[in-house]
Amino acid sequence: MNEPLNTSTQEVVFTGKTYNKHPHWYNQPLRLTEEQLNNPFLGLDDFFECYHLNETRELLWQWFSAVISSPGSISSEPLERSNHIYFYERIEELIEAAFVIKTNQNKVYLNNNQNDNCISNHLSQRPEEDLNENFQKPKRLIEYVNEDPIYVIKEVFNPKNEFTSDQIKAWLSITFLTESCAYDESEQREQLKSFHDDLLLLTDALYVIHSRKTEDADTTQQHRCAYKISVLSQEQIANPEKVIIDFIKKYPQTYIDREMEDWLEAGLCYTGKWPDDLFCRGQLLDTHRSVLCLIKSAEQLLKKESPNLFNKEV
Repeated sequence: MNEPLNTSTQEVVFTGKTYNKHPHWYNQPLRLTEEQLNNPFLGLDDFFECYHLNETRELLWQWFSAVISSPGSISSEPLERSNHIYFYERIEELIEAAFVIKTNQNKVYLNNNQNDNCISNHLSQRPEEDLNENFQKPKRLIEYVNEDPIYVIKEVFNPKNEFTSDQIKAWLSITFLTESCAYDESEQREQLKSFHDDLLLLTDALYVIHSRKTEDADTTQQHRCAYKISVLSQEQIANPEKVIIDFIKKYPQTYIDREMEDWLEAGLCYTGKWPDDLFCRGQLLDTHRSVLCLIKSAEQLLKKESPNLFNKEV
């Protein structure tokens, strides 16, 4: 591969350190540092720290005058002079635009810092009891996911919640009967069906892990547990961790968040008859919350990257 030309020779007319016609360099920045490529405003700051705007105009005009008027210059022909005049005007506009961008960016930075300082000062002046007592609501179950995902799983499968896989299946059924823009296309419905099927596997797998923690619990409580494994094979029951890993690897977090929101909206828009014996409108939001808690808990288990988490005592 040809390297950028860095030194002049007698055989080659050198027109600038970053001048290069190699296809890999032809239309790429060559003078900016890696830090400036990541943050171009640093380049603007560096330039205008060295030159005032008016000084830049003066130097640019001196260059332009020399190009236009010097004997034997590259602008000896009228068309060439016209091209250089046009280029000179555009460069001057570009420098002024860069100056405005740099100035406005500094103003935004200063304003943001001032606002942050004002907010910090205001919060620091508020009595501690105002922060802790005046506006309090109980923590939602999903707020415990980061600190103790096993606890969240245990609470989802708590017998008093009566959470079952049949609710997830009924949720899918009413979604396909709903006039929902999110699932107008057959491809979108197929994608939701695939997500639903994998979600049932994930839910069963998390229940197996939950059952390991409660196998020594009171048998009456076990009998009362509403959830029953519905889709896992015996091989998957023996290795539920792999089911969880496969699910998290398959579905990106952004997709999960969007699909769950669309799925909830479709369920809320359903106007037909609800299968009251399995599912009703009042259970829809609870089912959505439970499923979201399980997915977030599964993600957190894998983030911990410790096999001991799957054997953690509840």
